[in-house]
Amino acid sequence: MRYRAILLQTASCVVTFEAPEDATQEQLEEAAAEAETPTLCHQCSDSDRNQSLNIDGEWDLMVDEKSGKPEIHVDGDA
Repeated sequence: MRYRAILLQTASCVVTFEAPEDATQEQLEEAAAEAETPTLCHQCSDSDRNQSLNIDGEWDLMVDEKSGKPEIHVDGDA
């Protein structure tokens, strides 16, 4: 007998984005939220092999537990 079950996993990603040097925290958060996020290619998300992987929903900014602020770091000059 064959069974099927749904397994859940938390995913995270790192995005790189542009913002002015004097950007406010709100502007940084907005730019990060609008950055291009990863997706799955057709082969990886295909269910032909009775396996599938879905990334669905909104990405949330990681928040530092101590400060309560989103973790946004300078990546160098553009």
